[in-house]
Amino acid sequence: MKWLVDNCNQWIPDLKRPPPVLYLDIWPVFPDVMMMVFDGSMSAQFTQARSLPKHHITRTFLEPLTDNLDMTSADGSQSKVWRSRFNPSFSPRNITMLIPELIDEIMVFKDLLGKMAGPSGQWGDVFQLEERTTSLTFDVILRATMDERLHEQINAQGSPLKQALISQIRLMSKVLGVNRILGIKRWPWEAWTRQRNNEALRKALLGRVEAIIKSPHLADAVSEKKTILNIALSRTLAETGGETPDQRSVDAILANLKLFLFAGHDTTSSTICWMFKLLQDNPNCLAKLREELNSVLGEDVTQAASLLRDSPQLLNNLVYTNGVVKEALRFYPLASTVRQGERDFFLAVSGSDMRYPTEGTAIHDVPSVIQLDEHVWPRANEFLPERWIAAQGDPMHPNKDAWRPFSMGPRNCIGQELAMVEIKLVAALVCREFDIQEAWDKWDMKQGSMKPKETVDGQRLYGCGQTVQHPKDGMPVHVRRLYA
Repeated sequence: MKWLVDNCNQWIPDLKRPPPVLYLDIWPVFPDVMMMVFDGSMSAQFTQARSLPKHHITRTFLEPLTDNLDMTSADGSQSKVWRSRFNPSFSPRNITMLIPELIDEIMVFKDLLGKMAGPSGQWGDVFQLEERTTSLTFDVILRATMDERLHEQINAQGSPLKQALISQIRLMSKVLGVNRILGIKRWPWEAWTRQRNNEALRKALLGRVEAIIKSPHLADAVSEKKTILNIALSRTLAETGGETPDQRSVDAILANLKLFLFAGHDTTSSTICWMFKLLQDNPNCLAKLREELNSVLGEDVTQAASLLRDSPQLLNNLVYTNGVVKEALRFYPLASTVRQGERDFFLAVSGSDMRYPTEGTAIHDVPSVIQLDEHVWPRANEFLPERWIAAQGDPMHPNKDAWRPFSMGPRNCIGQELAMVEIKLVAALVCREFDIQEAWDKWDMKQGSMKPKETVDGQRLYGCGQTVQHPKDGMPVHVRRLYA
């Protein structure tokens, strides 16, 4: 989509700027006309002013993982019920209470980086950063969800839970392609793999859920620890008059837990990589980040973790760090929403009589274009965390509808607070102790000189892969310790 916008003068030469909406028909690869929206105020019309139903491709995509019992692919009452039951779990207050547990997992990540660093402040060997961040985010999301320590970061083989989820994601990613062209929803031989994966996921997650449900003191069990699961179960009990959840409710809880595992690890792990990439490319911003961390957390970097454990609210004082994370998500939004157009619903551009019909379309909110629009964002292509500190009325103050990495409106990403806190903690605990830089020369030597060296816009590191923008080749990096 961004390529189309960047090259729009080739196919509409009389346009001075990209159009706010582009209709694209790629049938039979995609079933409906794609209506791509490149204007944040127009995106707000179908996500906020009126929240249109999710497009059926969302249901098709998530069905192998959740059987469409999750809050994202569902619409109507089912979505509202489970959204209301899980919402309190992801509140800023509750996520703040989970910060000590999140720090436990991030310290494992930091210690492993230390082992990859070279001796005496030298650069270490090359490794794929995304492998490390993916294992980290698996550990974090399971800790936050169920207070279980997966220890994925120190498990070389990968847990059955992670193996099953990764395999299932590969199946989910086959929504489009040859099978779509042939009119086949899923290949028959994928049914066995799907069943095997779901059995493994259910086995890994069900035990904890059933242990709580079957507790003789169920109400006490769910209030003992404010995990995402416990709070959702507590809300379920309150709404059902204290009755033990029935099988369908248990299945819906498991479906949403699987959704959180998928969304929570896939997007956040990549965002952490892109954040380090942008800090590497903007050393002045890295220096300002370190200055703020010294000011708020003290200059003794070894005390930062214990200080944040004791006073989690200090994370709110890291305003520049917050800006770094938001700028990383502005440059690399990893997900977007697709809604189902309706006969009576039209999009409009402010100040114009033009109305864009939505009937029969899949309406795509396109943050990868909206968030780099030079007509909305001053110095749009510059990494400027300061813009997130600018006061209202300042030309640099962000437009309220133009930052959309988690979507907006009643169907926005429920886990955005957890994601933001996790990424800020990584920045706070890692960036003062280590330099992390791309190491393509070392990677090329490791892979062999015959391997193609593809670039996009002159960059070896670019987004590619399934489901979200994963960094190319897992982002090969090397690390050096700043404080020997």
